[in-house]
Amino acid sequence: IKLGSVAIDGTKIQANASKHKAMSYERMDKDDARLTTEIEALLTRADEVDAAEDAQYGVGQEPQDLPAELQRREARRAKIREVRAALKQEAAEARAAQLRAQGEELRAKAADPMTSPKKQGEFATLAKKRDAQADKLDDDDRDPPAPDVDGDLPRNHPPTTTSGEPTPKAQRNFTDPESRIMVRDGAFMQGYNAQIAVDEGHQIIVAAALSNQSPDNEYFAPMLRRVVNNCDAVPTRVTGDSGYFSAANVRAAEHMGAEPFISVGKHRNDGTQEATTASPQARSPARLAMRARLEAPDGRAAYARRKATVEPVFGQIRACRGFQHMSFRGLFKSRCEWLFVCLTHNLLKLFRATRATRATLAGAHTPG
Repeated sequence: IKLGSVAIDGTKIQANASKHKAMSYERMDKDDARLTTEIEALLTRADEVDAAEDAQYGVGQEPQDLPAELQRREARRAKIREVRAALKQEAAEARAAQLRAQGEELRAKAADPMTSPKKQGEFATLAKKRDAQADKLDDDDRDPPAPDVDGDLPRNHPPTTTSGEPTPKAQRNFTDPESRIMVRDGAFMQGYNAQIAVDEGHQIIVAAALSNQSPDNEYFAPMLRRVVNNCDAVPTRVTGDSGYFSAANVRAAEHMGAEPFISVGKHRNDGTQEATTASPQARSPARLAMRARLEAPDGRAAYARRKATVEPVFGQIRACRGFQHMSFRGLFKSRCEWLFVCLTHNLLKLFRATRATRATLAGAHTPG
């Protein structure tokens, strides 16, 4: 591992769950009402059938198995209500965390000496209001969540209303509730976002992570921190595709001491960038500065090496080794599985390198 250049990239991995097992909050309400109506109709029919069968066959004889139909619907309704309650709880927790973050920002503004006394009072009042709203959403009887060792990774939470209720389109999967519907190769799938950082020298994975947030942008800084922590050194250069670009990510890399080369648009095979639309966002100072860096000879050469660094690793894992989907369920177990896959990738690289070294040494000592 040289850490001369490190490339960060991500891929969507199929979860051990089907996208057809996901249901929206709105659909849960509709199915609950439908099943309740059907259960009531079955109970009414059961009473009528029981009375007729008792008169015809005697008490206790049941030629028609209405209880099985009733049990199936009641079990389905119970499962929907369980998943709906879990979705509501997750949405309330996400909204409470958002309100507390807003409260912290408001308190910071109130403590800023540059803020006028009037504004300081307004910010302090708003901060207390946000805390009170968050307290209403918190459930005191619920056990506190376990510490998250990957707490700096982005997490996807269901969209909520201002009151903390899930929006009608908020979804939850019955099989793996922590997986999310994502897009890969133009198709929707139930999965996770698996991230790796690869050293250019020998395609060694120097950092790996997995979460359920589909966009790549928020993974850049956490992945770079993992590279530094794992290797106890800072890479000279770090590359990322356009999904990772933001002014904050550029500043984060430069603050750590690495020179970032993050695409601001599509790239051709020779490493040059295609022209983009002249939107206000495309003309931002950070984007223009990065474009100039990538169009310089050194930047073009650095980014062109990306396609021979990180992309082949995904090919080796997915195509050569056949890892196409998760075997476990849940975010924690899926993270462990992805780390194990990356570990074995590095062991295979080490095995081949040492075997090649032994063959070279054996050839050097062979009598001519």
